[in-house]
Amino acid sequence: MITLTPLSTMHQDELSYALSDEQMQFTALPKDWFDDECEDAYKVVILDDELCRAMGFFVLDFGQDKYRYTDNPNAVLLRSMSMNPAFQGKGYAKNALNFKCLQEFCKTHIPLCHEVVLGVNHANVSAQRLYEKVGFIRQARTVMGQKGEQWVYCLKINRYLF
Repeated sequence: MITLTPLSTMHQDELSYALSDEQMQFTALPKDWFDDECEDAYKVVILDDELCRAMGFFVLDFGQDKYRYTDNPNAVLLRSMSMNPAFQGKGYAKNALNFKCLQEFCKTHIPLCHEVVLGVNHANVSAQRLYEKVGFIRQARTVMGQKGEQWVYCLKINRYLF
């Protein structure tokens, strides 16, 4: 079973993976966040409970950066999503970002969250497909990122499902 949990030092070795040059143009590595003292973000580990190991990582940022993607003060910005290459293409990312798993994490750790937003580079088709499969909806809004235009996606958090 896949679960989401806040980053701890015990996960850092397993999250010290490398990504291909193609993937690196679209995301940051987990290790880039290890020493970041940002108090406006949760560093989230994707765990496989059966294998007892960290398989991926992302950040849920509830600071001011989210306002590039949404006007909702109760939104969080999902950023720096990546999976260890050894576990890519096996459905783990899809399971980690599925509606229920992500909502449960938000309910526990960010109780005022009403939506999760993110930006996907227009050229990152595989990420677009992943986010659409798990229920994110592409918005009319776009933002300019470091590597070009990003399409904004949103997932509404239903506070009444729990």
